[in-house]
Amino acid sequence: MARTQQQRREETVGRLLEACIASIVEVGYARASAAVITKRAGVSVGALFRHFETMGDFMAATASEVLRRQVESFTKQAAEIPADRPALEAALTILRDITTSPTNAVLYELMIAARTDEKLNNHLRDVLAQYKAKIYDAAGALPGAESFPEETFPVLVALLTNVFDGAAITREVLPRDPDIEQQRIQLLTTLINGVLPNGGLAES
Repeated sequence: MARTQQQRREETVGRLLEACIASIVEVGYARASAAVITKRAGVSVGALFRHFETMGDFMAATASEVLRRQVESFTKQAAEIPADRPALEAALTILRDITTSPTNAVLYELMIAARTDEKLNNHLRDVLAQYKAKIYDAAGALPGAESFPEETFPVLVALLTNVFDGAAITREVLPRDPDIEQQRIQLLTTLINGVLPNGGLAES
């Protein structure tokens, strides 16, 4: 059966986003030009700009796709945490693994570039705001999340996300220490559980 115009559009956009993610992972944001990306996707540069008005729009869409995948991965893995495993430790391990994935490095490169690129900054702002809300919702679905005070929980989610984001960025240039990575999870678990009388997320 012949594909519709909408199906062809979605396929092309999907290939472009996949190629952009792979290109940034391989050569970095600065060298991921429209020519490099479209060559990998097997389409023309003109095809990219038929679907996206500017490279900023395209990079925002790429960030959105990365975030969609990461939230989906976290939600799926969190739902599969065994009932006999402390939920907080499991959730922190999932968060660590997601933030250190090559795909997530794409997001870091885009955010760092946006610091000095006003147009890219504006494009990413809305995307990241939506991501923040989705991460909060995913964290709120974890077993025991209701134990946290309503005013504290958003702060905790932001704190933990920032901790693992920072660790993921520095691990690319600093010697990796697996012991510290594991101890970080154990220490965070102890600190968070110490705040709550009933153990918070530690009990599934």
